[in-house]
Parts: sequence; structure tokens; C-alpha cells
Amino acid sequence: MKWIISVILGSLLVLVACSDDTLKTESEPATSTSEKENGEDHINYLMNLQMEMISVVRKHVKTVSAYEVSQGETGDRDEAVQASNRIANELRGIEVPAEINSALQTDMKDSIELLALYFEERAAAISSGEDKADMEAALGEFHEKIGATFESVGLLAPNFGKDLY
Repeated sequence: MKWIISVILGSLLVLVACSDDTLKTESEPATSTSEKENGEDHINYLMNLQMEMISVVRKHVKTVSAYEVSQGETGDRDEAVQASNRIANELRGIEVPAEINSALQTDMKDSIELLALYFEERAAAISSGEDKADMEAALGEFHEKIGATFESVGLLAPNFGKDLY
């Protein structure tokens, strides 16, 4: 008999403790849930933009890289220049979603523009055979800008290095 009473009392204590926790979670302000969902939306949009940028680059970068790796011995210089310029133009065609806040929109548009400038500098370096200092500077600026943008929403800074060659 004592055993049954102790089991019932123990069960009641567990139920009271569990019901107390649910009251606390239900009384949280709705704005924190809304803010959390909004932050997750921003993260999803940024990740989708990153994937779209990578997709655009990967479509044409093999032509450019093959020419650069061969140091002009194989491949067509004009083809490589056109491919690099095509990447820059297609990058500029990427639309940043209006659903993200204006600061992130501006930062992502700037990042996309910096990557497009990198490919224009790359085309110029291929066509003129000059050094690649401007090209590397543009790539550095791009990585700084996109890294700061991603870190502002709690993501790690992306590294596009392997996708650009």
C-alpha cells in the first residue's frame, strides 16, 4: 500500500514539474519566435544566393582555368576572355530577394558586384597578359565583403577559392 501511494505521489510531482515548464515556454513573447524565424529566413536566402553564385561561376570557369593553367599554350585566349566576361555578366543578373532586410540586400549586391569585377579583372589579365595584382585585390575585397555579410547573421564566412579555378 505504501508503495502504491509513493508511486502516485512521484507521478504527481513529475506531472506538476512538466506542466510548469510548458507554461514558461508558452508565455515567451511571440516576437522572439518571429525574430528567430526571420533570422533563419535570412540565412536561407544567403545560402541560396551563395549557391546561385557558385552555379553561375562553375558553368564557364573551366574554359578560363584551362587557359590559365596551360599558360596560354592550349585553349583559345578569346574564348577564355569571353567566358570570364560572361561569368561577370551572369553574376550581375542574380537577383537579391526583397524579403531580406535592406542592409543585407545592399551587402549582397555589393558582394556580387565585387565578384563580377574580379572576373572582369581576370579577363583583362588574360587578354593583356599583365600581372594579376588587380584581380587578386578584387578577389580579396569580395571575400572580405561576403565574409562580413555572412558573419553578421551568424554564418561562417564562405570561401569561393576552390570554385573560382
